[in-house]
Amino acid sequence: MRAIDDDTEVKVAVLKKLQEWGSLPESDLSRMLKPYFLVTDDYRDMAEEGILDMGFIGDEYVLSCTTLGRLFLEQHNH
Repeated sequence: MRAIDDDTEVKVAVLKKLQEWGSLPESDLSRMLKPYFLVTDDYRDMAEEGILDMGFIGDEYVLSCTTLGRLFLEQHNH
């Protein structure tokens, strides 16, 4: 695996925001993390890994950190 293929930095950034703010709409989280250019599929991948939950509320996804996500963040937070 090449270093550029490692998305740990992105996951840590996402999980830190969710830990700080709690649940956030996808659009708000993407705006807060604009340098990473995150799209719905990025969040779906993280949800499939089990580190965040995606629930459709109103007209967009609302994201929240899971227990596994908190453990991931503890492990990778330097």
